[in-house]
Order: sequence, then C-alpha cells, then structure tokens
Amino acid sequence: MAVSDSNSAEVRRAEGGVAPPRRWQDYAKGVGPGLLVSMAWMGAGDLIDSAVSGANYGYSLMWALALALISRYFFTSAIAKYGLCNSVGDETVIAGFGALWSKLPVIVGSLALLSGFILQTYMIVAVGAALHRIFLGFGGDTWGPFLWTLLVAAMAWLVLTRPKAYSILEIIARIKVAILVITFLYAAIASRPDPGEIVRGLAFSHPPNTGAFATLLVAAALIGAVGGSAGNLMYPEFIRDKGWRGPGFLRMQRLDLLSGVIAVIVVNLSIWIVAAEVLRPEGLQISSLDDFSVMMSLALGPIGPWLLWIGLAMAAFCSLTSYARGYTKIFFSGLRRSFPTLNERYPQVDRTNPFRAVQIGFMICVPVLFALPGLPDAVVMTVAGSATAGLMAPVIIVGTLILTNDKRRMLPGYANKWWENIILVVVGCIGLWSAYGLIVGLPELLG
Repeated sequence: MAVSDSNSAEVRRAEGGVAPPRRWQDYAKGVGPGLLVSMAWMGAGDLIDSAVSGANYGYSLMWALALALISRYFFTSAIAKYGLCNSVGDETVIAGFGALWSKLPVIVGSLALLSGFILQTYMIVAVGAALHRIFLGFGGDTWGPFLWTLLVAAMAWLVLTRPKAYSILEIIARIKVAILVITFLYAAIASRPDPGEIVRGLAFSHPPNTGAFATLLVAAALIGAVGGSAGNLMYPEFIRDKGWRGPGFLRMQRLDLLSGVIAVIVVNLSIWIVAAEVLRPEGLQISSLDDFSVMMSLALGPIGPWLLWIGLAMAAFCSLTSYARGYTKIFFSGLRRSFPTLNERYPQVDRTNPFRAVQIGFMICVPVLFALPGLPDAVVMTVAGSATAGLMAPVIIVGTLILTNDKRRMLPGYANKWWENIILVVVGCIGLWSAYGLIVGLPELLG
C-alpha cells in the first residue's frame, strides 16, 4: 500500500473523532478508557481472590498476579491496535473476525454477551449486599439485600440511559480508583509489611510446601485466562466511545491502558499484603465476605469494615454498569459485522431500542432475579461462565494473532513486530492450554 493511501486512510479514520494528543497535558487528560476497562475487570471477586492468596501463600506468588496483569496488558493492547491501525476500516477486532468467517463475529459477540450476563448476576447482588451492610441491615436479612439490589438496578438504569453515559462511567471509574487505592494502600501501609518480603514475593518465589512445577501451574492458571477473556473486547468499544480513531492514538492507547493496569496491580497487591500480614500469621482464612470484613477490622480497627463495604459497593457498581454497556456493544458489533444490512438500519446502534433492551433489560433487570432465594447459586453460574470462557478463548487468541500479523489488513509498519509476537504467542499458548484444561475438566465440575 502506498504511503499516500495510508495517510488518507488515517484521515478517514480520524473523521468524527477527537484530535490525537501532542502535549503531555493532552495525554494526562486523555486517560480514561483504560481506567474504565481495568476497573471493570476488577470486581469484588478479584479483591477476595487477592485476600485468599495472601492468606494462603503469604508473599509468595505475588509475582504471578503482577505477571498475569502485565500479560493482559499486552494482549488487550494488541486487540486495541487492530481497531486503531487496520487499513480496511474495521472498527474493532470483532469486525476483523468476519474476515476469518462471516458468522464468527456474531458467535463471539453472543458468547461474550452470555459471559457478561453471568458476571452481572454476581455484580448486582454484590452491590446490593454491600449497601445492605453499609446501611446497617435496613430491610431485614431476608428481603433487605433484594430491595437494595432493586435500588442498584434503578441507579444503573439512570446512569446508562443518560446521553453521555460513557463520560459518567469514566467518572465512576476514577472515583473507584481513588477509593480502592486510598483504602487498601493505607491498609497495607498500616499493616507494616517487610519491604524485603515484598521484594522476594515479586521475585518469582514459591511457597515452601510446593515445588517449582506446582508454582508454575498456579501462575499459568492466573495468566491463562487473560488472553482469551471476553472482557478484553470491551476496551476497543470504550476507545470508540472516547472518539479515538487511527494510529495517531496508538501511543495514547498504550499509556491509557498501562495506567489502568498499574492501578489494578497496586490495589490487588495491597490487599494481598494486608492478608499476608494480618491473616496468615494467625492461620485465618477467607471463605466469605464476613472474613474479608474481619481482615479489614484487624488491619484498620472499627473503620476497616466500613471502608471495605464502601469499596466493594463502588467496585461492583463500576463493573456492573461497565459490563452492561461494554458487553452489549460487543454483541451488537458482532451482529452488525455478520449482518451488514443492520448498519444501514441502525447507524447509531447504542441509541436504538434493541440496544437499550439488551443493555437494561437483559444485563441489568434480569440479573436482579438472582438476588431472590431459590435461583441457581454462584457455583452453578461459575461453571457456566467457565464453559463460555473456555469456548471463546481459542478464537480470541488465535484470531487476534492472525489479524495483527496480516500486512494486507494492517497499515504499513503496524503489523506485529517479532518481539510482540513472542510475547503474544507465549501468553496465547498458556491461554489455549488453560482453555483446554477447563473444557476437559468441565464434566468433573458439573458432577
């Protein structure tokens, strides 16, 4: 492709967007989609997982969590790069999947929507439960959590139906970052950790009761899911909401996503440190949110549980609203790519009634029902979510590698470099291995 062609393509892709950043102030102001997607990734369950790991392993294996998030950074950046730097006009990598098979985008989009729905059944109940605790059990133990969950659904509806919904979600993500970083970093400092132990925990150490091979399996399990996670596909959608189009935003995108990943690493490692210092010496374990509350009480005193419930409520609400918008956009991106006639019928799909029905009805209202007793429990939904993730991971990993290496589809100079391919292939192979193990192990999980 000629240079003039690539320049004209970049101009066309920049139409309707914002101007690429040029000064450091522009970069600082531009940070947003990365914070939003990283805060969406980090739900209440991730916070609990970090506490469980700290209580079980101490400072060992901290490096595995950091490495998993860094791996996610590289794969999500590759997904975003395709949307910014392809030469064929594809808005996202979902659209690019149509070059592999015309119906693949709608299949991936539908599975992603199902995966997002399963996550929503956790998130909306988690916010309701946190608010129930914050307001001293108002409404009673039987129906109180459900009534608070209804309130959460109403709040989400108010946010998501605003004309500038994306901008509001960015603000929520920034508030979440501030609350979580301040709360858990303060708790980590207050627990008076040993800096030397932290350094050793980040230096590929492993627990004394496990061998190097077992440690690698744990690390692979953490890293394996990140490459093929459907949550990674939300990031290009948020980039489009932000108005970033064309390779002029590639540097901004990388800085933006890195800022979000660093925030997640700080929060998760802070929780890990608190658990290692407070719970592990006493032989205490995390098996419920109440145990998490005890940990924060031991670390910070009476104010600890309050800060925890506020942090969990903010974390889950940010994920809830981000998932509702992000996964719905993924679904409609796949639908429009597989059925091009829909592009003419719905030029701005996120302002249509079908989009609102899926975003509010399917992704917000229906999950409220899971706050009622007698519905499938978390274990059943976890198995369903794992099955969905296992099916999608190979497609997302392999498809992204093929598209970002195709010089016919990428602008000149933007196909993957050799070192990028090495990183993506390593992470991708671990992800494929993890997905295979997950699919093979499903019969045992269901049994």
